[in-house]
Amino acid sequence: MLLEISQNAANFYKNEFSLQGNEAIRLFVRGAEGFFLGVEKDLLEEEAHVIEVNGVKFFITENDQWHFEGKKLDFDAKSEQMILS
Repeated sequence: MLLEISQNAANFYKNEFSLQGNEAIRLFVRGAEGFFLGVEKDLLEEEAHVIEVNGVKFFITENDQWHFEGKKLDFDAKSEQMILS
């Protein structure tokens, strides 16, 4: 499995982004002093891997899939942080 996204994470992003039409949430790799999760609203790409949770479409392009392989994205309400593990 490429990436598991929890319902808590999907609900968090559903509340944060107002998605319309073909818009989705792109997950990508950001680099600085290491690799970090990048998130932005973007148009859904046909070639991308799509994960849909609670009506929210997330996508990861082929170039970024290596970073998400076998991981889980969850939202911790107590710390109010996303956790990619």
